[in-house]
Amino acid sequence: MTREEILDIIINKEDLQDYEYVMLADGFEDAFLGITVTKPKRVIYDYWKCLDCIINKEGVDFDDAIDYLEEFVEEDLGEGTPLYIKST
Repeated sequence: MTREEILDIIINKEDLQDYEYVMLADGFEDAFLGITVTKPKRVIYDYWKCLDCIINKEGVDFDDAIDYLEEFVEEDLGEGTPLYIKST
């Protein structure tokens, strides 16, 4: 899925209010799962697919990719901060 397709879903299908916003994580388009139902709305990404994106697109080894992603997902960017789900 492309960034434009994700934005189309969020803007046109999720009925965001004028005052609402969500944040996208650059480079994780392939890991996009959806958007929360509850407010504030937040974008949801698959943690393991994010890891794959880092390894495959950036050429980073597994251990460095895990370290980077763990630090990245812990950043609190406010109420629009994306969620990362570890699916089983």
